Amino acid sequence: MVISRDAATIERIAEVYPSLLRQADWINPYFSPQWLRAWWNRQKQDRSPLFLLAEEENGSLLGYWPFVERPGLLGSKGLWPFVYDEANYHYPTCTDAVVPLLVKSLRELLGPFLFAWLPQLPQPFWDCSLGGQLEEFALLSLHRCNRVSSSIQPASDQSFEQFWEERFGTKSRKSFRYDQRALAERGEVAFETHTTFAEVRSVMPASCLVEVASYKTLENAGLYSIRGKRGFFFELLPELAKAGQVRVSFLRVDDHPVAWQLELLSPGYSHLHHLSYDEEWKKYSPGKQLLKLCLDRCWREGRVVDFLPGPFAYKEEYANHNAPTHELHWIHPSIRGRIARCLLRWNMQWRQKMRDRSPGLAATVARQQVSGKLGEPVA
Repeated sequence: MVISRDAATIERIAEVYPSLLRQADWINPYFSPQWLRAWWNRQKQDRSPLFLLAEEENGSLLGYWPFVERPGLLGSKGLWPFVYDEANYHYPTCTDAVVPLLVKSLRELLGPFLFAWLPQLPQPFWDCSLGGQLEEFALLSLHRCNRVSSSIQPASDQSFEQFWEERFGTKSRKSFRYDQRALAERGEVAFETHTTFAEVRSVMPASCLVEVASYKTLENAGLYSIRGKRGFFFELLPELAKAGQVRVSFLRVDDHPVAWQLELLSPGYSHLHHLSYDEEWKKYSPGKQLLKLCLDRCWREGRVVDFLPGPFAYKEEYANHNAPTHELHWIHPSIRGRIARCLLRWNMQWRQKMRDRSPGLAATVARQQVSGKLGEPVA
């Protein structure tokens, strides 16, 4: 096991990444070299990278787990995962064999660092790496499962239309067909998909037109709502397309972009990172129309559609598989660590109270689902 604090490690990972993908059991789409490079180039100068690298004796890479050192609580330093402000998963890219070594190395860093934060670990990775073992480690921890990861796993003995009919009742399907006809009466409806560097780069301005008019932006939850994020994605997405790791889709009416969708691609998976639509066209369910096209395509390709962790009830409605995701703060067992754990717990409780008082977009969608209305997808 090697610990590297050199940002040039990203380029080393990039050189061997294709061969690593062919043998990896765990592939985090947010830890591809394109994500790591674009994200690190925008970080503040007071931060340092830290890479846990699992290598064979001949030096070939079997896995890696990227972190960033940040000023922590009480004058200490903490370990945060790379892409912590955008990624929906924070597990390493690696083979099964080296998972225990990576976890052990992270645990041994609790001393030089006061804490390590792992925001979202899917249930399968949790079970094979940390589940049932926390009490065995002489560390303090804060652990919770506050989100669900939903996915659609295609079945070989069932067509997509059969799946669609099973998931939604006759009334919902009839309403959806009505929306399709009503939208077609407004103009020429076109669905388009872009996967190459030139295509993705050329359609990025169209995504801005949708984002500006979306409900997500009004709730400050749009893809470009945070300052600097538009430039980040304008740089990142074409590079992901060059590596075959992204698919961007649009629904247009008379060439006007009404909805757009961003998929992150990895072997056997489509991770639905973002979906939004122009609020003016909401009554025609443009997001749902675009999403159905994506689900049908992935079903025929044999890809699992991963809706990613999130609070939106519609994801569980659509999915045929749901599992919790885990958040872990691993903390050094010192007096300072105990104080830090109390502060972290208080911060988590305070943030939850703020979310309850200002429920915003996620809770609005959840209420629509509870009321029995299959709402328009917004995530």
